[in-house]
Amino acid sequence: MKNRKEAEAIADDPLPYYSPLELAKRWRCSRSSVDRIAQRAELKRMYLGEGKNGIVRYIRKEVETYEESRII
Repeated sequence: MKNRKEAEAIADDPLPYYSPLELAKRWRCSRSSVDRIAQRAELKRMYLGEGKNGIVRYIRKEVETYEESRII
């Protein structure tokens, strides 16, 4: 029973990062727009791996703070 509760808690806990494709879906824009917006907003990126097979992740709290700052 404890393992099930732990698994459910992990599943309910949001991940600390967004992928560029997740942000594209969230913001309803293209991947290239996500890259451009993130660069202009100076969002920090975490690079895992190298070259074209490397992946990029954006820090969830930083993204959400940016989104809140854009609300007018």
